[in-house]
Amino acid sequence: MILSMTGYGLAESRPDETIRFRVEIRSVNHRYLDVSIRLPRELQSLEDRVRKSVQQAVGRGRVDVYLSWRADSADTVQVTIDVELAQAYYQALLQLSALCAAPELPSLEVLSRFPDVLRVEKEQTDNDKFWFLLEPVLNKALTQLVIQRREEGERLAADFNKRLKDLAVTAKLVENRAPQVLDEYRKKMEDRLREILGQADFDPARVLMEATIFADKSNVTEELVRLSSHLIAFQAALLEEGPVGRKLDFLTQELLREVNTVASKANDYLLAKLVVEMKTELEKIREQVQNIE
Repeated sequence: MILSMTGYGLAESRPDETIRFRVEIRSVNHRYLDVSIRLPRELQSLEDRVRKSVQQAVGRGRVDVYLSWRADSADTVQVTIDVELAQAYYQALLQLSALCAAPELPSLEVLSRFPDVLRVEKEQTDNDKFWFLLEPVLNKALTQLVIQRREEGERLAADFNKRLKDLAVTAKLVENRAPQVLDEYRKKMEDRLREILGQADFDPARVLMEATIFADKSNVTEELVRLSSHLIAFQAALLEEGPVGRKLDFLTQELLREVNTVASKANDYLLAKLVVEMKTELEKIREQVQNIE
């Protein structure tokens, strides 16, 4: 079944996780697979893993991945004490207290305010640990994205099948109308010659030859056969697995080519009207095909 290139996926870690991720993925149509990933600076080292996961899930389209995270401070921040510096400050305060004859001893609050006694350091990112927590969230967002793309693809496939049936019906009308055009042309020639020559005789062989030349120039049998073949191939491609957007685009171009050739040979108002209807349907198909993976 075909997939659309338009989709959206969003997933978050469970609220009880100490390290929580939020992954948002958007995709739109694009000629190739183009993945753009926006990660926090701390997680830049995971970009290749994220990209690989996206490439395994998506075959074609412009895919934007937005990732954010938050964590409990106890898990990502470490507070250290410079013991020697704290002792030096403490001894200095004791000396100052003795010089000033102050009865108070230095308090922890005072010591903690001195520069570099307490140092706050961020824990270095553990890639394997973070990826273990991030991967299921990323996969959940990708699953939602693929589901949306598949649902949109199903709607497009239904629309394609309806338009293909309409095209087949119109092509049959063209096929049925073409012989009538030849008969009407031959009759018009005979009537015109009788009008010009009056009662005089005219050469029926000449009329037949002119009609034969007209028939050869306006013969659309080959175009209609190829058109029918392309319609069958298009319907078959809709049932294929994997990216088929480029194939459908090629088939649409071939269908338009055959219809344009029929249009150039349509020396009849009704045929021209039918061809316009076919081109209108094909233009709508061509626009939709641009969004197929």
